[in-house]
Amino acid sequence: MATVLMVHGAFQGGWVWQKVASSLRSQGHVVHTPTLSGCGYLSQNIPQQEDATVYIENMAEYLVLEELDDVVLVGHSYSGLICGALMMRFPQRIRQAVFIDAVIPDSNRSFVDIAGEQFTQMLEHHRMDGDMVRPWPAKVFGVAGAEADWFEQRLRPFPRRAFHTPFPGVFDPTAVLTSHITCTQTMSPFIREMAAKAQGFSWPLYELDTGHCPMITCPEALIKTISTIMQTCEKTK
Repeated sequence: MATVLMVHGAFQGGWVWQKVASSLRSQGHVVHTPTLSGCGYLSQNIPQQEDATVYIENMAEYLVLEELDDVVLVGHSYSGLICGALMMRFPQRIRQAVFIDAVIPDSNRSFVDIAGEQFTQMLEHHRMDGDMVRPWPAKVFGVAGAEADWFEQRLRPFPRRAFHTPFPGVFDPTAVLTSHITCTQTMSPFIREMAAKAQGFSWPLYELDTGHCPMITCPEALIKTISTIMQTCEKTK
């Protein structure tokens, strides 16, 4: 059985992992789904100048204070940057990492540097008063139908600066055994490009025929894929 640390993406919270975490726990795994400061139920306390450094420190402190070792680190979307930083800082604590439709870091480059001009324009279009960004519509996350209202009600604004913070130093894609799950119906072109980037790093690549948030749209398929990845890792030890 594994200890799993699941890190949510921008605008979301630990709530996004409900179904996945519940299923993994029923299999005997210990699953942690922390919420980043200013997100989810912590949204009332968000300072507008929050940047990626704060989120990285959130998860670093969580990992250390909870005394997590031999961890399966799971990151979605924006949190690829956070997980990448944890991989660099704590390779001895992380058994393997799983990126779910997540941005793969580049050394010393920010999210917007990697995402490009189209994303930068989208960011400015959603900019609120101050330095906050309102969430994208549910359809951009790939969430539709009856689940869309439930999903959108839980999204919260996110600091614009967090997308502009450079990755802290060098990213080494070989530091931790890492797999990438790509969602083939994702609307974002640069997120779809992460699949080729993962292959360039020789990371095992898995596909889900869904939009950007498989933990909402197809949790059973995502759970099966994560379980397969963890089992494969055990066999290769």
